[in-house]
Amino acid sequence: MTDQPLKLGSSVIPLYVERQMKVYAVTEGEFNSLSTQNTQMTIYVMVGFAILSAAVSIWVNALFYTDVPPSAYVAKIYVAPFFILLALVCFLLAWHVYYARSSTWAAIRSESGIQDG
Repeated sequence: MTDQPLKLGSSVIPLYVERQMKVYAVTEGEFNSLSTQNTQMTIYVMVGFAILSAAVSIWVNALFYTDVPPSAYVAKIYVAPFFILLALVCFLLAWHVYYARSSTWAAIRSESGIQDG
């Protein structure tokens, strides 16, 4: 026990703490690169899912038409497949950034002398 006065509410008083952790030597340029790659991957995935949901929405709406207007027919035949291709391009870009980020981390680990695992 400690000789500190009793306080209302919950409190934790660490008496002894030991922690072991890996420390990577990351330069500012590498940090900026990793940050940019994280942002790019997030944006590509989010835009890809937004475009994919728009394409699926076009096809789902087309299911409920009894009399298909010309604009809906064009959207169903041309726009939705184009959106699928555009979403695929976004997902491929996200995949490329993911592996670029992985290789950056691998370089940091190898230069820091830390083994994977």
